[in-house]
Amino acid sequence: MKKILFLAVGLLMAFTASAQKGEMSVGANLSFGIDDGYNNIGIGPKFQYNFAEKWRGEASFDYFFKKDNISEWDLNLNVHYIVPIVSGKFNFYPLAGLTLLGVKVDLGPWGGSTSDTNFGFNLGGGFEYYITEHFKANFEGKLQWADGSRGVLAIGAAYVF
Repeated sequence: MKKILFLAVGLLMAFTASAQKGEMSVGANLSFGIDDGYNNIGIGPKFQYNFAEKWRGEASFDYFFKKDNISEWDLNLNVHYIVPIVSGKFNFYPLAGLTLLGVKVDLGPWGGSTSDTNFGFNLGGGFEYYITEHFKANFEGKLQWADGSRGVLAIGAAYVF
């Protein structure tokens, strides 16, 4: 499991190191995880890099707040294909990528906690709107498959440089 975590961190660092060729953005997401009757809210940062005219990579991390003695986190490496709807203002993007999903359960009166980390895949899409040349907002939905599946809806904002 530690090897998977180190691999994900290494990929994130390589992703960031190559981010000097195209448009970049840094922002945050407010997320809502949906998992078979168990829902929770999360927040986290994201980094995006356009490595080709219509292709963008994104690295993101979300921490989902504790609910019913369960907290979760995910680390995502996704690729977006940008489809302009209104040139320079409004885009649609399908996404696909990898996720590392961690879950921690507090055992309460029995003492201690238990945790699990699973590697998986993301598939989804989103819309983004450029409010100004340097500021954009987005809405995104994706399915994560990592030892089962769950949905994640997110709204976010990013500074473009």
